[in-house]
Amino acid sequence: MTYTFGSVRVDADIHSIVGPAGEVRLTRKAWELLVLLLERRPNAVSKAEIHARVWPETFVSESSVQSLVHEIRRAIDLGAAQSWIRTVHGIGYRFCGPVAATGPAAAEESQRPSAWLIAGSTRVALHAGENIVGRGSDDVVEIESPTISRHHARIVVGESVTIEDLASKNGTWLDGERLGAPRLLADGASVRLGSVCLTFRLASQARPTESAVE
Repeated sequence: MTYTFGSVRVDADIHSIVGPAGEVRLTRKAWELLVLLLERRPNAVSKAEIHARVWPETFVSESSVQSLVHEIRRAIDLGAAQSWIRTVHGIGYRFCGPVAATGPAAAEESQRPSAWLIAGSTRVALHAGENIVGRGSDDVVEIESPTISRHHARIVVGESVTIEDLASKNGTWLDGERLGAPRLLADGASVRLGSVCLTFRLASQARPTESAVE
């Protein structure tokens, strides 16, 4: 897989980073962290996940992660006004900005759901970019209910997620409030489309194992 952003190209298959001045060097662990952040973009990667990937059997201090992030920023930011690697306070880090991914895994990655709308056993997949949620049309993410309009709501999944009502007859509700303008959509938020109540979940969020009912 090759990732291109700004003037930098990262080839994950041959462990190569090339900038405008030529090849850029990273230590092995900094490389592993950079690839992890690129794989998981635009979602945040927790410090626990970073430890599990980069130091799977070793305890290290938080400063070790900070040191790798500093190394990566020095290598790829190249004097940019804003870093490609952002700190998500209380969670970890995420890769921000447009990235072009090419290679055998790119098509599979683009098809992988980025988020879900969940109601009981129903899971409606949402992908990166624009998702029009509606009913009875081939060009929408379909939820079958007579209270949902043909083009009911727009959910855009990117560095952040937004939801917008598309002048639906029965309305779009976020955490109990009817939408009159686009709003940010957070992981775990309650969404109601017409009479259909759902929960929004980011696909990358780890879920606790539920106890089986005897």
